[in-house]
Amino acid sequence: MGNTLNDDARQRVLVTAKSVANCDAAIAMMRDAKLDVVIKNTPMPIDEAWLKEQVHDIDALVFAMEPMGEKVLQAANRLKLIARPGVGYDNVDIDFATRRGILVSTAAGTNDQSVADFTFALMLEAMRGVSRASNGVNQGGWDRVTGTELWKKTIAVIGMGRIGKGVARRARGFDMDVLAVGREPDHDFERAYGVRYCSLQEALSKADIVSLHLPLNPSTEDLINSVTLGQMKPGAYLINTARGGLIDEQALVEAVGSGQLSGAAIDVLREQGAGSKSCLIGVDGITVTPHMATFTHESIERVAMSVAESVIAGLRGNMPRHVVNPGAWTSQPFVSAP
Repeated sequence: MGNTLNDDARQRVLVTAKSVANCDAAIAMMRDAKLDVVIKNTPMPIDEAWLKEQVHDIDALVFAMEPMGEKVLQAANRLKLIARPGVGYDNVDIDFATRRGILVSTAAGTNDQSVADFTFALMLEAMRGVSRASNGVNQGGWDRVTGTELWKKTIAVIGMGRIGKGVARRARGFDMDVLAVGREPDHDFERAYGVRYCSLQEALSKADIVSLHLPLNPSTEDLINSVTLGQMKPGAYLINTARGGLIDEQALVEAVGSGQLSGAAIDVLREQGAGSKSCLIGVDGITVTPHMATFTHESIERVAMSVAESVIAGLRGNMPRHVVNPGAWTSQPFVSAP
């Protein structure tokens, strides 16, 4: 499809995602495509009025976790594409974006290996107390932490997309029994890697470690709550590298405090960013990291280049890869129906 966009002015791309802004190759790719790339840092706490001001006269937006609700999108008078440097898009009003003809793309397939790696880092941290012991040495002590082996334990992988499958493959390297929970069981993968699909309730009751790899939507919000925490095997560990909204945070604090769980390691919170008021922060037995599972040099470059390719494709009037709302395509006033 040829480009039917306005050619009399340079199209503007706003980049607030630091992972993309810091990738010189991705920024250069967009600028070589004759795009006007504007890089800004979103002030914290996030101010909706600031967002509305920034998206005005922008053709494509590359943002991190800023909420793109109806009011912000209404202010985006010429926005054609939102390119997410990740796989989640729960902070975008997809229905409104689709009605407005705003395509939303993700960087699927670029960061799954980094997240799967980090999931195991969190498991080992929760079960072996590495940071606690290291901090003690840094403070002049020599107190050893008696941990729990990961080897031959049973893990429940909740959500069997690319990341979940990456975790399952790594778990087999630890001789772990893998229980898989997914909407559409992949029996070829099940046979190839010796995992077993089962119900959520069975997985919770039998697993020594429960690892979450689900998108956030109305059916998964607060999936881990006082009821499901009570269904978990006493003394188990909970790992979350997916979305903060999957967990009732106060219920998790209570489950760890009561000893129902031995601990948890969490990379995502309901309230993200410096100064977060999350009740999970500072709780004995709960490790919290700053949403860094995707942050490897390799992953950041793959994500940033994928985003740049999507932006260029979309602003040239072509369908980007990994669009989550293809229905927006025929609503766009600047392209003809395919």
